[in-house]
Amino acid sequence: MIAELTLPRLGETMETGRVSAWLKQPGESFKRGETLVEIESDKTVVEMPALADGVLFEIVVEAGQDADVGAVLCRYEDGRAVAAVVAPEAKPAPVREPVPAQPTATPEASGKAASSEGTRATPLARRVARDGNIPLAGLIGTGRRGRIEAADVRRSLGQAPTAETPAARISSLEVSGGRLDRRDWATANASGPRIVLLHGLAADVQSWSALASMLMRAGRRVTAIDLPGHGTTSLEATSIDHAAEVVANFLKTLGDEPVELVGHSLGGAIAARAARSASAQVRRLTLLAPVGLDRAIDVDFIQGIVRVRSSGALQHLLRRLVVRPALLTAAQLDALARELGRGRLAGLADTLVDDSGQQIDITADLRALAMPVRIVWGVQDRIIPWTQVSHAGSRCAIHLIQDSGHVPHWDQPAEVAALF
Repeated sequence: MIAELTLPRLGETMETGRVSAWLKQPGESFKRGETLVEIESDKTVVEMPALADGVLFEIVVEAGQDADVGAVLCRYEDGRAVAAVVAPEAKPAPVREPVPAQPTATPEASGKAASSEGTRATPLARRVARDGNIPLAGLIGTGRRGRIEAADVRRSLGQAPTAETPAARISSLEVSGGRLDRRDWATANASGPRIVLLHGLAADVQSWSALASMLMRAGRRVTAIDLPGHGTTSLEATSIDHAAEVVANFLKTLGDEPVELVGHSLGGAIAARAARSASAQVRRLTLLAPVGLDRAIDVDFIQGIVRVRSSGALQHLLRRLVVRPALLTAAQLDALARELGRGRLAGLADTLVDDSGQQIDITADLRALAMPVRIVWGVQDRIIPWTQVSHAGSRCAIHLIQDSGHVPHWDQPAEVAALF
């Protein structure tokens, strides 16, 4: 079955985006989670991962071209829909030699850097050029298809360039009871504690792609794991305490490396309990709209999302999560509905809520923590009221984000990334 990949809205004000580079070419196969394309918005460059195994069939928007939000970027053969794929003959990718960037307008007499219109450059390169009063026109871009990287600008300033940012790496870890899957984003010169991300109910590591890509490009090491019962992790979900134990044991595999632990919604409660077990290793805890602070919650959403049977019902539920719903293709919605329809998470949801509200409480966990704790919440959250932050305790720093729903790292990824 031929499916389509469309351009999602990567920020509240985003209306168009530019395709920076295709990491796969027509005829090439890919695995779920592999990066297919880099999208440049006015604030950052974001990697878009594949949501399923497949074969790239056709590129609709070429590298260097702009597209409107919702536009089709490419078409691919969905590997989940066929037993075997006969791909078009793969053409070898041409060797991409560094080429001069397309010239832009001459800098104004004021000394400001040249306009970036028509010049292919990363957002970081533009910022370095602006700060250094260096026009992008005439610089040699060493990135894909001649894109100007920050390293190219720094060379013109006589500064040491930073290493090229690699794509995220997917790996697995064998643990007691099954396999734990992870995804890592890192640059060669990354600094600061590793940021470990725990997703919410019915999500997976790919839900962090926009935020993780921003943090990586800011020089941070980032790791996300598929929690038990989620994504491609083979461990089944039994309870929040079990998931917290799995996370604490995972942190031990990092040795003595300090981490910043980040959890969203269900992942927030798991992060709080895991931090209590690994208090010597966790330097800071960040919770995004966590469960466990009060009883109020959209029970219908929780019970519905883990038992959804159709893409239409799923789409209605997803609208409650964010201010600007993510644009998913019909094929993507069908695939997600099929996965959730297996009922793999129904038991976990039953331990999370009953008909009257939340059944867990993390306030005691937060009081027992010695490391800095902060809570981030979208004020338009329709799943859990943001006012529950009043139960977190006076030691917790509170960050409220406007124009954001229950998933602030989808609605406002740049604002969340700025906190780090």
